[in-house]
Amino acid sequence: MFLENKGITLTREALIDFVWGQAEYVDENALSVCVKRLRDKLHAGETIRTVYGIGYVWRKADE
Repeated sequence: MFLENKGITLTREALIDFVWGQAEYVDENALSVCVKRLRDKLHAGETIRTVYGIGYVWRKADE
């Protein structure tokens, strides 16, 4: 979803729906943990950026 929406801020709700679908309840902390693990595995600490209060965005490190 990040790569299909480069440069676009994705809301936490949109990401939760994409990953877990219409699950009855998903703790928002689960998304934070998944994003952290994704950053670690892809060495994308500067690429996947947090937009505080909104969600996340995929950006090149030099943008």
